Amino acid sequence: MAAERLPWPRRKREPASTSWDHNSAVGGRPQYLFPTGAQFGRDNLVLHARARQHRVDGFAGPLSIKTVVRGVVNWNAGGRDLAVDPASFLVLNAGEEYSMDLDAPHPVETACVFFRHGFVERHVLDATTPVEVSLDDPERAAPGLPWVSRLHSDLDGGIVHSVQSLAERCERELQPSGFEEAFLVLADKLLRLYREVRAQMSRLPAQKASTREEVFRRLQRGREYLHSEWNGTVSLESTARHACLSRYHFHRAFTQAFGKTPHRYVTEVRLARAHGLLRSGKSVTETCMDVGFTSAASFSRLFRAMYGANPSAVRKAS
Repeated sequence: MAAERLPWPRRKREPASTSWDHNSAVGGRPQYLFPTGAQFGRDNLVLHARARQHRVDGFAGPLSIKTVVRGVVNWNAGGRDLAVDPASFLVLNAGEEYSMDLDAPHPVETACVFFRHGFVERHVLDATTPVEVSLDDPERAAPGLPWVSRLHSDLDGGIVHSVQSLAERCERELQPSGFEEAFLVLADKLLRLYREVRAQMSRLPAQKASTREEVFRRLQRGREYLHSEWNGTVSLESTARHACLSRYHFHRAFTQAFGKTPHRYVTEVRLARAHGLLRSGKSVTETCMDVGFTSAASFSRLFRAMYGANPSAVRKAS
């Protein structure tokens, strides 16, 4: 399915009350597109926005990576609510329709990259085949990249940092000469992500490949549920039910595939949210309560183990 191509307004700075058809933003800094005048699908482009209100309805764009600098944003794709925070990112394939309706009390900041049609697929094909094949058929068709279009954790900051640092450089109008190279680097990171996902799937004990794929699809659904319900009544029971697996099989398979238990995973999600709240200026006490910790000492200990700094130090540094 071909992604829709939409021309973008050429203006870069507009009043806070301005709204757009495809992406509307109110409050704080409006969105910034680089390069100016780029088109979705035709060009590699960066979209950087800060807003309290932002809406997208049923847009089928090109392959994209969506990250959140501050706050939490819920995208909806394929009937799935996908909550993205500063320690996660969302990949959506070309032609995959998505929506979002942001209405937050405080500005939320996002940084997203959109690849031109076939850019990542061609990069992956060239990176995984001998150069002789390219010489014989340089225009050969490039297959898609299955299993990557999902919400992913990014606790090591690899893809999230690359996207957000590129967005920051572009917004400061440095117009980096390595703009296209930055997209090649991101394409290579998506290739490594694809290989990592395949390795996670291979660790599942099922003998049939089709069974492993189905179990992994359900595990991903459960992991996305943990991201969206992390501060509610989330439990092993409810998560396994959402993934359509028994508690035993969900816990066992999740730990095998992702190398950590569901409980540890949701704890890391809570700590990542805490890190974002502290950077936005919230107090340590408020943050501890907001992310569901009842013990300040336990919160500080776990936070320090994950980030190498006390919560108070992260807040002061912001």
